[in-house]
Formats: sequence, structure tokens, C-alpha cells
Amino acid sequence: MNPKLVKYLALPLCLFLLTACSRQSESTQLELGECSGEEKDLVSDHISGQISALEKLDFDKAYTYASKDFQESFTLEQFESVISRQYQMLISNEEYSFTDCQSEKDYFIQDVIVQSLSGKTVLRYRLSLVDKRLGVESAVVKPETVDLST
Repeated sequence: MNPKLVKYLALPLCLFLLTACSRQSESTQLELGECSGEEKDLVSDHISGQISALEKLDFDKAYTYASKDFQESFTLEQFESVISRQYQMLISNEEYSFTDCQSEKDYFIQDVIVQSLSGKTVLRYRLSLVDKRLGVESAVVKPETVDLST
């Protein structure tokens, strides 16, 4: 075979193979599935533990439910400040319930409906599973959907 031809075909072939491999791994990583019954229990127990600590204003204990990555990025003081200012509904909740739970490799997404004096808020929690330890990565307010058909 002509060495020049090999040279010109080798690079595009390598790029094609690398692109094909990366597409396959991206689609595998992005697939979410419904949590199993055991996973739902573990995730809801973990979130409930954190909310219970927040209700008692025990920020030290609530902070322990955060993931290691979160704790490396945010100090206890920063955590307490954000919770006190933006997540007051967790501290003064009247009740909360768990809805959709999705799982992916080493992560869980759990929606929590929180009822407080200021109304109903839906939070979307993201938890990681590292070395068999669950940890809260984030909790964001999920925007309400508006029915435009009426």
C-alpha cells in the first residue's frame, strides 16, 4: 500500500473511531432510570435526615449530609448562610413529600415537595454515591410549569 495513502487515511480513521466511542459513552452516561424501591428509601432517608437537622437549626449535622465534593467547595458558614437566606422553607416546613426519583451511575435525582407558610415549593435534589456514601450535591427550586392551554 502506498505510504502517502496510509498517512492520509490514518488520521481521519482515528478521529472517526474516537468520535464513535465518545458518542457511545455519552449516551450511556445520560440514561436515567427509575429508582428501585431500596434506592428510593435510601435517598428519602438521607434527605429527611438533613431536613430534620435543619428544622432543629443544627447546621453542623445538616452539613454532614452534604457530599464530600460539596464540603470541599463550601464551608459550613457558607452553607448556613445560603440555607438561612434561600432555603428558609426547609427550616420552617409544615410537611414535605417525595415524588420522582431517578437514578444514573453514581447519582440520584429526587424531587421533594415542601409545604411551608410561604406556600408549596418543589426542590430537585441531586445526590452522589461515592465509596458507598450518599451525599447531597445540590437542591434547586424547580420552576412551576404553566398550563398555557387554558
